[in-house]
Amino acid sequence: MPYYDQHVHTYFSFDSDAQFEAYLAQTDHPFVTTEHLEMFNPDDAHHDNKPDYRAYVQKLDALHQKYPNQFLRGIEVGYYEPKLNDIYAYLDANRYDLVLLSFHHNGEYDFQDDHFKTVDKKALVQDYYARMLAGVRRFDGADVLAHFEYGLRVVDVTPSELAAWARPMIQGIFSEIIAKQMALELNTKSMYLWHDVTLYDLVIPWYQALGGKLFTLGSDAHVPDAFEMEFAQAKALLHRHHIEQLAVYQDHQPTLVTF
Repeated sequence: MPYYDQHVHTYFSFDSDAQFEAYLAQTDHPFVTTEHLEMFNPDDAHHDNKPDYRAYVQKLDALHQKYPNQFLRGIEVGYYEPKLNDIYAYLDANRYDLVLLSFHHNGEYDFQDDHFKTVDKKALVQDYYARMLAGVRRFDGADVLAHFEYGLRVVDVTPSELAAWARPMIQGIFSEIIAKQMALELNTKSMYLWHDVTLYDLVIPWYQALGGKLFTLGSDAHVPDAFEMEFAQAKALLHRHHIEQLAVYQDHQPTLVTF
């Protein structure tokens, strides 16, 4: 089985206009999108952004009639503790193959907001990972922890700063996801567009030392041109860490693909 992108968005996500067909023109491999489930979203006037599941399934069924690809269903859950019951209700009502878990906002601001350029950097780092640690401990039902450094994208955090300020919390997060048999995502948008590749290079050995073996690779594409962006570079990085297999998901079950 070829490896295929495990983090992709279309117009079923609030922040994308991408069409399925534009992605499918690039691949005949299995195809999954991971649309945003973002409750109380600060980037959308605190609305609850929930993909229209019935329309989503109808679209996949229609594509199945026209394309040779295997079509899988995915969702990216934006964790927000006050809306946890609503998140679970949505997931319980709809069947997905792949659930990503993300930490996008604090109820007031999305962590990519320029507001965070004005706050103390150490305080931001420690607050973000305290939120993530509490969230991964509480949330059940995710397959993958997505872009572990999302909250740091708009600030310049060096590997030495991350290690000094948050290593025990990040190790705690990794211990939790390992215990829950979740994978760690390498997000190529974070690595090569937001220039955070050094942070991934830093934490991969922490994850491995705790026994972590499951990895996914996702472009986080919101436009078709970003599909499988810089996968060759990311695979080379993984090889340097002696990682030769990546996980893909069907009905929440990982299959390891050698690359």
